[in-house]
Amino acid sequence: MVILRIPLPPPRAMRLSLLTALLLPLAVAAAPQPLDRIVVVVNDGVVLQSELDRAVQAGRRQIEERGIVAPSESALRGQVLERLILTRLQTQRAQEAGIRVDDRELNEVLAGIAARNNMSLGEFAEAVRKEGMDYLALREQIRDEVVVSRLRAREVDSRVLVTDQDIQLFLGSRAAEDSAEYRLTHILVALPEGANDQARAEARAKAEGLRKRIAEGEDFAQVAIAHSDGQQALQGGDLDWRKRADLPELFAGEVARMKPGDVSAVLETGSGFHLIRLADQRNGGERQTSTETHAQHILIQANALRTPEQAQKLAAELHEKLKNGADFAELAKQHSDDPGSKNAGGDLGWQPVGVFVPEFQQALDGLPDGGLSEPFKTEFGWHIARTIERRTRDVTDETKRARARQAIQNRKSAEEYDLWLRRLRAEAYVEYRLQTAEGGAKAAADDPS
Repeated sequence: MVILRIPLPPPRAMRLSLLTALLLPLAVAAAPQPLDRIVVVVNDGVVLQSELDRAVQAGRRQIEERGIVAPSESALRGQVLERLILTRLQTQRAQEAGIRVDDRELNEVLAGIAARNNMSLGEFAEAVRKEGMDYLALREQIRDEVVVSRLRAREVDSRVLVTDQDIQLFLGSRAAEDSAEYRLTHILVALPEGANDQARAEARAKAEGLRKRIAEGEDFAQVAIAHSDGQQALQGGDLDWRKRADLPELFAGEVARMKPGDVSAVLETGSGFHLIRLADQRNGGERQTSTETHAQHILIQANALRTPEQAQKLAAELHEKLKNGADFAELAKQHSDDPGSKNAGGDLGWQPVGVFVPEFQQALDGLPDGGLSEPFKTEFGWHIARTIERRTRDVTDETKRARARQAIQNRKSAEEYDLWLRRLRAEAYVEYRLQTAEGGAKAAADDPS
């Protein structure tokens, strides 16, 4: 249908001062060094000392903005370095797969970020520099983020299948009925694929030790930053607000028994050992309704045989005929340029608010039931619209199914992405050239062979 559009959720607004919380590692300007050094060799690429220094500085800024006391320098550098390695591995894989983001595409992404901050691209660049960040390095950081996102969509998300049976099982679970939202923080002690019994025992002992430290008064977020192998470690393990249905199954079962402030026992999955803390909880979810309109329309477009002025004139002539009693469906079949509704007499069916482009929706909203609009223009051409009837419908069950599908998709995708990253890391050649963040020298390479 020509005038229909699929509404996308608007990008989450963000303040420029919080940009460091969204893009890791940020390109914070560092003092010039007389000689750069290789910190790590990653396959046929490298991570430089200057990159690590910038990323550590950005990570520290992010932690401070969250009001968390930063861990020791060595612990922070270890976390940041591992994330740089994972990013480098993914951008290498993307290059092999032919995934590129050219300067034009990158400028469009940056312009979108600038627009969400009510700035032009030039103003955004200047504001970034004023905050002490290297704009050119930030551009490359954002390019990497887009590349990694596209790689994940191709190699992970596209392979996740959600079946009707998955949805039925999900809706039949207690988690689906829980409309409350939970804010969790998370620590992961990861296990490599194929870990033996000794490795599992050592990882469990480490997780139990971390839990004991937290029970004795250490801050969960600080412990997460220093020791978690989870993707949100540098955010203090913060998983943000999620419905119980959106949580991994093991977490969903545990959180139902927790009160705000509680820390779980050590939980085991295939990826390792987990600790979760229920930071907060809030109620949510009521019956949901949708106001829908049943309408018809006639679309007149300019084309090779009809000028824009002639299109406007024809729309006015058809409108006059309709006012004089002509049949709307017959005129639509004869004259409408909308292939999706023409043969149905211009019938658009029942549609909720937000499906149509704004100009069309505004025209419908101004009409009573059975009302006929004046000719009006949208990006698609000239329209005449007629409302037939309106209704308010309970869409709670439909919304539940849609949310269930999305929750299952998100859960499966996150699990697959973690496994995929672990395999990518395990198969990589990683050689530490300088002292690691833990203070020891890793002269030997992580060579899968």
